Amino acid sequence: MITATATPLREKVAFSSLADMADRMRDEAIVMARRTLAEPQRKADLATLLRISSFLGNFKYGLVSGVANALAANDPRVRAVYTYDPGLNADSDVGEEMPLDVTLHLLVLVEAPSAALEAFIAALDRALTESLKGLPAPMFAQREFTLDASLITEQDVRLGLGPAGLLSAIFTPPIKVWQRGA
Repeated sequence: MITATATPLREKVAFSSLADMADRMRDEAIVMARRTLAEPQRKADLATLLRISSFLGNFKYGLVSGVANALAANDPRVRAVYTYDPGLNADSDVGEEMPLDVTLHLLVLVEAPSAALEAFIAALDRALTESLKGLPAPMFAQREFTLDASLITEQDVRLGLGPAGLLSAIFTPPIKVWQRGA
C-alpha cells in the first residue's frame, strides 16, 4: 500500500495502487484548475477547457503538486521539488504563441539519489501517463511519458552542475512547488 499526501486536502490518503494515485492526482488537478476560471467557463466540458492555455497551465501545476507530494511521502530524502518550463524564453516577443507542452519538468532536490526513488518516479510516470490518456485531448493520447524529473543534490546546486544550474537562472528560474520543513 502506498501513502501519499493529497494536494488540496493535505490529508494522508492510502492508495491501493499507483494507478489509483495517478487518477486522484489527475482529478484533483482538474478541480483545482476549474476553480481558477470565471464562473461561466467552469461549466465548460473538459475537452474545451484543455484547449485554454491558462486552464492547461493550472492543470499542469496541480499535477506537479500531486507528484511532488507523492515523491516526498515516498522518500524522506526528498528535500524540495521545483518545476520549470524549458519552452519559456525571456527574449521572445510578447504574445508569441508557443506549442503546448504537457510534459511535467521537475527538479527533485535530494540528500542523495537512489535507485529506489528513480524506480518510483518511473512507475509513477507510467501510471500518470496512462491516467492522462483518458482525457479528451489528443495531446495526451499518444504520450509515452509525462514526467521529466531530474534528481539533483545540494552539491550539484552549489556547483551549478547539469539541470541544477537552472536554479540560478535569472529570467525564468524554476518554481519551488514543495519543500520539506526544517
